[in-house]
Amino acid sequence: MLHCTKEIFMNLQIENKISEIADRARDRYEDAVTAARKGTETAAGKLSKGKKPVKTVSRLGVKLSGVSHRTVNKLWKRQTKLVEDQIDVLAGHLKAAASADDLKSLVETQIALIPDSASRIRNEAREAFGIVRGAGSEIRDIFRGTVEELKGVKPAVKKAPAAPKPVAAESAIVGDDIAA
Repeated sequence: MLHCTKEIFMNLQIENKISEIADRARDRYEDAVTAARKGTETAAGKLSKGKKPVKTVSRLGVKLSGVSHRTVNKLWKRQTKLVEDQIDVLAGHLKAAASADDLKSLVETQIALIPDSASRIRNEAREAFGIVRGAGSEIRDIFRGTVEELKGVKPAVKKAPAAPKPVAAESAIVGDDIAA
């Protein structure tokens, strides 16, 4: 009987140890599953947040495309104005040549017309560079805003820039639509 009791006692100890090991294994398994779930939830959250930069960069492309189209349109109008002005200048030179009484007056008249021609070209070049500079500033501001948005910085509220005053020559072509 003592042998039986000792055997039962040993079996109980073994069963207790096995039960203890099983409990620890279950706890570890549950901890591992809980950690895996938390990690998966964290990854899903971060993945979902990844949509915002994609949308931000997509909007950047649209904004830059708009700047490009507006700039090309303005430059195209400027180029058209330049060509029209040069046609007027050439016509003026031809009229002056046709009305010249002699070679001396022809040369003097043509020389006198050169500063006006140069001034027109210079003004048109200034206007074109102003358009390009304006586009560069707009692109810089768009990039800064996009970088701030990607970094999560709230953009500072800026006053709207004053609209540039149209130049008399420019106001004459504003209503024209080159594409039409």
